[in-house]
Amino acid sequence: MDSPSLCTLPHELLNIIGQETAAEVLHSLLLTSKNINDALTPLLYASISLYDYKTARKCTNTLAKEPQEHYAQRDLAAYVRSFTVRFDEFGLKQGRRARFARSLEGALSRMSGLQHIAFDCVYFGTPKVFIALGNGASRTLRSFSFKPDRPAWWPDGSEADALDSFRPTFPELEAVALTLPSYVPPAWRASFQHVLDSRGSHLRRLVIGDENAPSVGPLFPSPGAWSALQELVLTVGTTPQAFAGFPPGLNVRKLTLETSLGIPQSHSADDIVVLDPIPAYLFPNLEYLACAYQLLPAFLPAGAPTQRPLRTVHLNKAYYDPNGGAHDSYMQSRNVPEWLNVRKVLECLSRSAGPVVDLAFHIDWFDAKTLPVELVDYIQSIERLVIVLSMEPGNTAHISNYGKLLFAHTPKLRAFYLSDAPIKDWLGSERSFLFAFDWDRHKAWLEEWGNHTTTLEEVAFSTKCSWKRTDQGWVLHAYKKDDESDDEDEDEDNDENSEDNEDGANDNGDDVNGRDNDGGDGAIVDDESNSGDNEDDLEDSEDSGASLPKRRDVTRISA
Repeated sequence: MDSPSLCTLPHELLNIIGQETAAEVLHSLLLTSKNINDALTPLLYASISLYDYKTARKCTNTLAKEPQEHYAQRDLAAYVRSFTVRFDEFGLKQGRRARFARSLEGALSRMSGLQHIAFDCVYFGTPKVFIALGNGASRTLRSFSFKPDRPAWWPDGSEADALDSFRPTFPELEAVALTLPSYVPPAWRASFQHVLDSRGSHLRRLVIGDENAPSVGPLFPSPGAWSALQELVLTVGTTPQAFAGFPPGLNVRKLTLETSLGIPQSHSADDIVVLDPIPAYLFPNLEYLACAYQLLPAFLPAGAPTQRPLRTVHLNKAYYDPNGGAHDSYMQSRNVPEWLNVRKVLECLSRSAGPVVDLAFHIDWFDAKTLPVELVDYIQSIERLVIVLSMEPGNTAHISNYGKLLFAHTPKLRAFYLSDAPIKDWLGSERSFLFAFDWDRHKAWLEEWGNHTTTLEEVAFSTKCSWKRTDQGWVLHAYKKDDESDDEDEDEDNDENSEDNEDGANDNGDDVNGRDNDGGDGAIVDDESNSGDNEDDLEDSEDSGASLPKRRDVTRISA
């Protein structure tokens, strides 16, 4: 009896192997045998992320094809469960825009099993694209993120009145994210309103961005219809007027406010503008709050008979992203709060019924000599602390004293992170604090801190790496960079000329060797091989696989 080989394994075992395989390796694996190809092609196409026009065009061309154009008459688009399209290509010619819009509409209309879509792509947030999504995935869609574009930008001949009678039903929908431009035709709003009204009692997450609207309250249906809503993200013009019209008693546990506050930057803690308290009937069970620092006292007002049970507070869009930059226009601006202002609002943390255990804030800089004394009274209950800085802190030699001055008085603190993300974002990915890579200095600090705390388990002095406490002492963990996903090895001008002459009629899914490119089955050879005019189709399959998200690895480095 022959020993079993990889090619003869049952599909159940092959799927387990495929789920642990990187996308680019998975594509190569499909070329080895018909059995593997049949088993793992659905996995290859299950999750697709497209971040540039060139890859997106090739992938959507493949997905838009009829089943009979693929090996074994497989409908590749029906395998897609998660689909992300995010890129800005302002320099695209009108013909290219129109062709891509058509292939995108064709692909979406075939995604009958789609569960999650994130779509943020300039020019292509059109009525036809939204209708294709509604027609293709109406029964299976669980979440969508969509950004409609201005009518003047629509490249596919869409008309706003096409949405007049389009009222999609998404019986599985649980999460919606909408980013509305400066002008949205009434038909758009009516269609979105229908989605919110019909699924209001089932939505668990809602994101609405509309900087021209003083309030998003009118989008909400009658009170009591949002019993399932757990997370709310708002980007609106002003706050707290943004809450006008909100139904009382929302059971939201997680609230993120990305607002353009018309509040002047204070240069004295005594000059901070005091906002009216958020009404007590709004968000009474709030546990997570991310907002501008000026808003925190409005959610934890002094003298209130009951307080919200906040446990996580992130101020000024602060977060710790390993190996990451700021990724945010707020951090890119130079209007960063000063420490004395943020310190003033931290006084209200003790009012939370939580208590607060996770705190993150973004400031311009701090004096390392005075920070422990200024901070320690506000973080007695904190278990995780993140400080994002836009500049090098001062007097960094005094960081060695944080053990006895700070951590000895914070018995619950387990993680402490300093983030240099704004510095990297403004000055380059290799820039950081001057002490960020001085490993010997870090280890000396950590060993001194260990004499004063037994709870501190993880520390980071930049977004490049972190230190973790083990039985053998402190060990350095460096974050491994993600591989580049784009290989621009083709001259763009030549590609533009060839594409401007293409009408899509020659997309048949076979390369010059006759291999079908559904998933790249190298064992299948078509007797009717072509003469080489379909090279782009080979790239369709390869790019759609290569565009899948890559896992981030962590490399352990002994100190």
